[in-house]
Amino acid sequence: MIELNNITKKFTLHNQGRTNISVFKNLNLKINPGEIVALTGPSGVGKSSILKMIYGNYVFQSGEIKINNYKIDYKYPRNIIELRKNTIGYVSQFLRVIPRVPTIEIVMEPLLEINFDQEEVRERAEKILLDLNIDKNLWNLSPLTFSGGEQQRVNVARGLIRNYPCLLLDEPTASLDNVNKDIVLNLINEKKDKGSSIIGIFHDESSRKYLNAREIDITKISHAN
Repeated sequence: MIELNNITKKFTLHNQGRTNISVFKNLNLKINPGEIVALTGPSGVGKSSILKMIYGNYVFQSGEIKINNYKIDYKYPRNIIELRKNTIGYVSQFLRVIPRVPTIEIVMEPLLEINFDQEEVRERAEKILLDLNIDKNLWNLSPLTFSGGEQQRVNVARGLIRNYPCLLLDEPTASLDNVNKDIVLNLINEKKDKGSSIIGIFHDESSRKYLNAREIDITKISHAN
């Protein structure tokens, strides 16, 4: 379960006279196990910021965030790292990886971190790459040489190879054609059926309907001023 309680978030623009920009005030949100919540609202309203706060990339000024009743506390970075390692999967808008690392190793990494058998991990990585139509000839190459759609599918493969209790999805289908978009949406539905709490940003209404997501307009649950 993911809970956000009375969250206040501001950005300070240090290069512009330390101007404060208010993003959220008294933001409350709850995502139950086996549920998909789709964040909606105009560009710039803070949808991606919510995911980054849950993942621990953005600090908020007041309120609390709980993941499976565990309160996120920025004073203890090791706890945030453990939470990411064991509880939260995150598919961002852009693939960020170390150059020259082969695609297959990037996809395997989340399971190797928790000491899964290497042979089993490789089998699972190969399966999800095949499911996502990543050609075998590409597996030993760095994905940084791939097209945008291929990179996004590698990003999805790495984020969905494990059965995380919580999943954060930032426009996971934005760069994909209709065939590969449907494949990704089916993989997301499989995670929902296994009990994951999923919160995401999906740029098209058809994807939200396909996932039977509960839509939440950010502008209606938080006041920035």
